Amino acid sequence: MANEIALSSAIRSNLLNLQSTQKNMDMTQTRLSTGRKVNSALDDPNAFFAAQGLSNRGNDLSRLMDSMGQAIQTLKAADNGIESLTTLVEQAQATAQTARDESSLAARVTGDDIADADATDLTTSGSSTLATADAFTLTAGTGNTVTYTAASGDSLADVAAAINASEYFEASVVEGSAAGQSAIKVKTTNGEDLAVSDDTGSPADALGIVDTTAASAPDNQAQLEADYDKLRTQIDEMVQDTGYRGTNLLKGDDLSIQFNEDNSSKLDVTGKTYDSDGLGINAADFSSKTNIETNLSELTAGLEELRSGARSFGNNLATVQNRENFTEQTVNTLQEGADKLTLADMNEESAKMLSLQTTQTLGITSLSLASQAQQGIMRLF
Repeated sequence: MANEIALSSAIRSNLLNLQSTQKNMDMTQTRLSTGRKVNSALDDPNAFFAAQGLSNRGNDLSRLMDSMGQAIQTLKAADNGIESLTTLVEQAQATAQTARDESSLAARVTGDDIADADATDLTTSGSSTLATADAFTLTAGTGNTVTYTAASGDSLADVAAAINASEYFEASVVEGSAAGQSAIKVKTTNGEDLAVSDDTGSPADALGIVDTTAASAPDNQAQLEADYDKLRTQIDEMVQDTGYRGTNLLKGDDLSIQFNEDNSSKLDVTGKTYDSDGLGINAADFSSKTNIETNLSELTAGLEELRSGARSFGNNLATVQNRENFTEQTVNTLQEGADKLTLADMNEESAKMLSLQTTQTLGITSLSLASQAQQGIMRLF
């Protein structure tokens, strides 16, 4: 065409070589700057999409690892809660055992209230609670007896002193149920039942001393029951505080942990109810040895349930931690596989760039030589 510039074949050949060299240099420079030999589907469709698939799965699993990490924390919170609950139940068990031990130490009986004015003189007071020579005998087991015989002017303290003369009994004067009242308290010291018999008159009956078994309630029953019930309340309150991010495995919440991207592999953790009702621990009743044994049986069953739950949650925790480690290794394997398909060999690309730069320099020189023939024509004018 009229407007086209004519190039000799030598110049055109050198120009094409330079263009090809520049194109290769651009490609090599891109690989050196990105570190990848495949940066788009245009570079290598098969390698690009295969690497993309591997990277996508690795990213999906990485997100699941975050979920696994939170599940591990939830299980740890439950495990810590069980450990603390076990301590509280053991404390309650110690309290109940104290009540049982104290109830087994002696048979105890507290007599009837007697006005303080009469208690100082049981035989000549206005009430004439006892008559001179009245007598009763206390028995603690086989052959362990003590006999009291009333003397003129005896006080309630004198009765207690006479009973204390035997090593098998202990008696004291205590406050009555109302102001200005006193009563005698008697217990055995050998753990045997207390048997009472009036020998002359009815002095034991008048004082309110009756047969009592050794399974009576402990002296500080009310305090021990209060301590026990406080621990029971603490169990309920602690369970409320063992949740993690809205999931409380000790309050009956369940937990589902996904291990792969399509949820075909997962672990379902069933929650437990570990408040006092869930553990079967009822309010304290230390009114008798039988009732104390019932409380202790409930505590033993509760401890066994806590230990069973600890084993179950511990196994689940180990499983999730193992899967987390496995998933982390799998993500690294997938990323490594994707990199092998797309990463460039930097040594090779650097060598190529050096070679292309040399080729480009030689090409420019060759182009210059090829143009010298045409430049010689200009000297004719």
